[in-house]
Amino acid sequence: MSGAKARFQVDTRLARLLGEGYRSSELALRELVDNAWDADAPNVWVTLPEPLSGDPVIVRDDGVGMTAAALRNEYLKIAGDRRVRAGTLTPRRKRKVKGRKGIGKFAGLLLAREMRIDTVADGVRSSVVIDKRILLETERDLETVDLPLEETSAEPGEIGTTVTLSSLEPRFNFPVADKLREILVREYARQEDFSVTVNGKVLTTEDIPGTSSRTMGELPSTGAVDLRFTVSDGKGKHGRPGIVVRVDGKSVGEPSMFGLDEDEEIPVKLARRVFGEIEINGNDDFVAADWGGLIESSKAYAEIAEFVRRVVKAALKDAYAIEMNLQEARLSKRIKERIAHLPEFRRKYAHEAIQRILRRFYEEGTDRIEAIVDVALDALEHDAYWDVLQRINAASEGEVGEFADSLAEFGILELSAIGRQASVRLRFLDGLEELALRKETLEADVHKAIETNLWVLGRGFSTMSSNRTLRDIVRRFGSGLPEASRETKRPDLLLSQALDGTRTLIEFKRPSHFIDRADVAQAEAYRDDLSRLLPSGGIRILMLGKGLFATLDATKVAPDVQIQSYLGLISAARDELEWIIRDVRD
Repeated sequence: MSGAKARFQVDTRLARLLGEGYRSSELALRELVDNAWDADAPNVWVTLPEPLSGDPVIVRDDGVGMTAAALRNEYLKIAGDRRVRAGTLTPRRKRKVKGRKGIGKFAGLLLAREMRIDTVADGVRSSVVIDKRILLETERDLETVDLPLEETSAEPGEIGTTVTLSSLEPRFNFPVADKLREILVREYARQEDFSVTVNGKVLTTEDIPGTSSRTMGELPSTGAVDLRFTVSDGKGKHGRPGIVVRVDGKSVGEPSMFGLDEDEEIPVKLARRVFGEIEINGNDDFVAADWGGLIESSKAYAEIAEFVRRVVKAALKDAYAIEMNLQEARLSKRIKERIAHLPEFRRKYAHEAIQRILRRFYEEGTDRIEAIVDVALDALEHDAYWDVLQRINAASEGEVGEFADSLAEFGILELSAIGRQASVRLRFLDGLEELALRKETLEADVHKAIETNLWVLGRGFSTMSSNRTLRDIVRRFGSGLPEASRETKRPDLLLSQALDGTRTLIEFKRPSHFIDRADVAQAEAYRDDLSRLLPSGGIRILMLGKGLFATLDATKVAPDVQIQSYLGLISAARDELEWIIRDVRD
């Protein structure tokens, strides 16, 4: 029949689906706190009852509230985007609106079978009750379900909105106050004009996951001070780090690090995990007229800054010492063995260099730190580097100024040496890549280039060497091959040995040659013959060429046989060096 019309029908089960879209009870409650934020409330109070008590969950705020018309036409409008209707900022406090999808109001229905909203605007209290059981049992569309809406006179001074969640759902975990605070602290712990209270406890930076401290003191120019801060665990974002100064309960300016982020003894990334407040009461002589900050030339500011630095730095150093010991312990056995083989005098400074690397690249992954340590240990061999170390050694018992200058030069030289070493290696890789791309390049050509630059093969090879004995063994072995049992062409082999005695047989193939099963079998035969000429100990095999032949299944190759392409090795080495250069220059 032409001219007929159809329309959407809103199933009542939508209420359950919207309410159950949250992963936890605490995340659902966060939506109700977000509603208070959007209502320009200065405060919101969340009350969680004792489990199994039968008492309701209550979320109350002192925001602008809603009229009956707003409650009916806006709050109860499903999926209405407030930003489209009223803009992206709240009208009074110019906050960025959090409610976007228009379904946050149903968050309470995850927790409870009944949700009551009491809201006050213009001296009138409007109340509506949403009973989930009625919604789910009715056969009508959701938009046709009648919700009881009452209007009464509000009490003098009564403002805001209260959401009461009753008949809590036994199917879901009961909300836990500590877990709710942990979720809310990420959004609201550092908000100056928004206070969140959960079960009578105001949300503060002490709720940030990490190690919290509190120190009280008496300063000559400011009187009693109360410093509370947390060194976060580094997981998640918690707003701008630093210490907020509060005078008579009012914050002054932005959070400040008070110079901790410039202290050479503290990694910058660690300093930026500090969140806290220092409370001062009864004295605001050192506060700027606009309350935008402290008067930095005042004695009070100097005292506060010194107090904060001293207390917070001590806590950071404790945390840092533990983490640095763990980080150093994670450095590979290979790095430790490499340091152990240095002369005693150089071992001391190598250890100190590694400590500085750990501090500068704090929180980087162990693989990246080991990459820099490897290059730094190579850089230790530069004569200019050791000239400065000798001056430091001589000045440490002499004039203090000279000693300080030498130390400063040592730090600059250390970084420049690492950067220079990495840059030189990059230029080498450019040449090696050009060599590998030439069709006429032979095994001997790449052998000659890589033999003294085994770092190209990866950090596991950077400390290996092919000493005279090993080279003689390979030479005698190659020249004595019976032509009847081997290819007529002499193999291009390199036998290298690490500090721990591990040996690797490297067979160089032409860069244009794909390695097949016959090549692998031949390399294993070479290893068997060489093993008879060496003391006890196994030999791993590394084969270099253009890559695997199409018919060679890598899963069928023995685990102690590795096949690599020259271009793949060069690309991986280049990525690592470019990262080192970029971070050293930062």
